[in-house]
This record gives sequence, C-alpha cells and structure tokens, in this order.
Amino acid sequence: RKDGNAPPGAANAAGQNLTIALAGQYGKDNISFCAVNPGPVRTERWTGLVQAMARDMNLSFEQADRLAPASIPLGRIAEVEEVADLVTYLASPKAHFVNGTMIEVDGGQMKPIMDATRDRV
Repeated sequence: RKDGNAPPGAANAAGQNLTIALAGQYGKDNISFCAVNPGPVRTERWTGLVQAMARDMNLSFEQADRLAPASIPLGRIAEVEEVADLVTYLASPKAHFVNGTMIEVDGGQMKPIMDATRDRV
C-alpha cells in the first residue's frame, strides 16, 4: 500500500488468523486463545515516535504530543495499565469463554496517527 501500512496490516491479519486457528485446535482441550492488539500506548516507544513526528513536521515535542492522538476518538493514547488490565482479565478464569478473538485496545483509532496529524496541521 502507498501509505506504508501494509506490513502492520498483514501482521495483524496473521495474528488474528493464528488466534482463530489455535482456538479451534485447542478448544477441545479446554484451552482458550485470544490476542490483544494495542494501538498507541504511552511508553518509551511512544516518546520516540512523538520525537520523530516533531522533527519531521517541524513541531515542538509538546505540540506533536498533543496532535498525535487526533486520530483517536477518545482523544488520548492508552496508558500501559489499561492494556495490562485487559490482559489480566483475559488470563483470569472469568474470561475463559472469550476464545478465538483479537481485541483492539486503540480508543477506536481509525486512521494512522501521522495521517490524522497531517490532516490537522
């Protein structure tokens, strides 16, 4: 794809298909499989992405950090604890019947961060 999102999209599709296949294969053994696909999360990697965005778009770090979540309907990126809470739930007996699915933790993000940010600048 021209926008450069083909590799992540292919990886996500492969992860989804693997999750479904494993869930089908091992469900009879009472083993459930699910995957978590986090969107942007406030980590060191996020800081590096914002620094690169600021450099490439000639913005201050603070401006880039405010603009970057523009593609996320909830208006912010996830905190590490939010992803960890979901994983903790999925690993618990309470979620045993959740099987063969990939859960997006992205605040409803529809557009790549850089694309949405360029639209606003």
